[in-house]
Formats: sequence, C-alpha cells, structure tokens
Amino acid sequence: MPTPILYDCDPGHDDAIALVMAHRSPDIELLGVTTTCGNAELDKTTSNAIRILDFIGAGDVPVAAGCVRPLARPLVLGTADGPSGLEGSPYLPMPKRDPVPQHAVDFLAEKLAASSEPMIVVATGPLSNIGLLVLKHPEVLPKIKELIWMGGVFYRKSEIITPTEFNAFCDPEALKIVLDARVPITMVGLDVTMQVLIETPQYEELATIDTELGRLVMDWLRFYEKLHRNSMGVGGAMHDPLALALVIDPTLVRTRPAHIGVDLGGTYAFGATVADFWKERGEEDNARIAYEVDADRFFKLMFDLLRDPA
Repeated sequence: MPTPILYDCDPGHDDAIALVMAHRSPDIELLGVTTTCGNAELDKTTSNAIRILDFIGAGDVPVAAGCVRPLARPLVLGTADGPSGLEGSPYLPMPKRDPVPQHAVDFLAEKLAASSEPMIVVATGPLSNIGLLVLKHPEVLPKIKELIWMGGVFYRKSEIITPTEFNAFCDPEALKIVLDARVPITMVGLDVTMQVLIETPQYEELATIDTELGRLVMDWLRFYEKLHRNSMGVGGAMHDPLALALVIDPTLVRTRPAHIGVDLGGTYAFGATVADFWKERGEEDNARIAYEVDADRFFKLMFDLLRDPA
C-alpha cells in the first residue's frame, strides 16, 4: 500500500521536482501540500505549488498556504530560485484554482487528527509551519510518525555562513521548537544533499526523457544550476528530492542519532545546527542525521519517476 504523506514546502526548483516525484510514485499517497515562505514570498510559493501540481495532473491535491514570515524574525529570502521562486519555466501555466480557505497549520492538524495511524510529514523549507503546529496543536504531535526535514549541516561547508544551511538560517526558532517537541525527525542536510549533484552525466540522462515534463525539469535545472555553479563551482544539488525519496526508500541514506542544538545568537554561526554525538551535554538524542547517501541509487529512482510509465 502507498504511504500517505503531508508535504510542507516552499517551491523552489528542487521542491518542484520533489512534488513531481511524490505524485508519480506508486509508493506515496500525497494527501496535501502546505506552503511556507523561504525560497520566495508565501504568495509566490503557494502559486508555484498549485502550478506544478496542476501541470502534472495532481489538481485534486489540496494546497494550504501557511506562514508569511519566520516565527520570530524578518524574512530573508533564498537566492537560488530567482524572484518568483521558480524562474526558468515561463510556459508553466498560471494557477486556475485557489488554495484551500484554511491556514496550513490548521490544515495539517486536521489531516493528522483524522488519520487512523501516525503519518509521515515531509518538510523541505523553513520549519515555520511545523513550529507553529507544535505551539498551536500539540495534541496532534503523536500522529506524526516521522518528520523528514531537508535542513541542517554538520560536516560540510554551506551556502550561507559556515556552518549554516538556509532552511535552518531562515527560521532557527521554529527549528528549535520542533526539536524540543521531540517529534521523531530525520534531518537530511547538506552533508548528503551536496553529494547528489546534477552534473554532465545527469543532464545526459535527463535529455533522454523527451517529454513535456522532461523538458520542463531540464529548464528548471538549467536555471537552478546558475547560483551553484557561480558560487560553489558545482551543479545544482537535489536537496528536496532526496528528502522526499526517503519515503520511498529509507535505505538511500545512513543516519546516526544525536542531540541537535541551534545557535540563535552567534555572530558567525547564527542558525547553525550543532550535533552532540558523544552526549557531552548530557541531553537525550532528538534527531537522526543523514550522513551517507547512495547517490547512484537516488538518481536512478528520480529519473525513473520522471519518465512516463511504460
């Protein structure tokens, strides 16, 4: 049976690809999409989510708009995806429907409460919606089987201020609220996502998918690559698709438990996720961190889902 999930995101080119994978995978039942600010302002990320879902034939998947800003600070936008959050796809139709008339946090709470079994929540943006869910609807937290979050960095250089990652940097207070709530969380951070890069072999593989969707994904990736190539000298990283892929195949990554702290006051490491693997602070583990990935298997899974079914 497919795994039912709720997906919180801020599309975003890599979020867009993850949405495509979630809809097309026979192993996933996408029950709803919630949007937050991050890669762009909320109105844009919400519009982008609806545009993507409608284009891929998922117009029946409800979309609920959430937080317009981080919980405790002004919004700092991401830069990789352009002003609209989804540049490089001018022919993607504009949305023909509105989001549901319900805040994303209440939508998530309603779906979780109605589920007979705990559910997986995938989040690939700042955790503003999930943090507010913890504060407003603590009664539904036992219904979260696992929160798979694309965020954090523990070993590798990042794209904002070493050693931070954008989703953590954008709303670190929300991240701390979620970690303190003891929701089972798997953190899929830059330690593994910077190992799933779109380079020449991946572009060559994508070029064989000569469909409308394949060409659209190629356009997304060509735009998305610009920041990565100019600033870091590498192709675009499939951050969010990797997090989503763990619903389908959790063995794509290896994880280890740790207590995660968030630096809320650092001058040079603000928003950094700090892992205590050796229990030196005497605090219980509150997350599992992905530290190793099978990149070849991930790309096979991603490209198989982008191809039209035989």
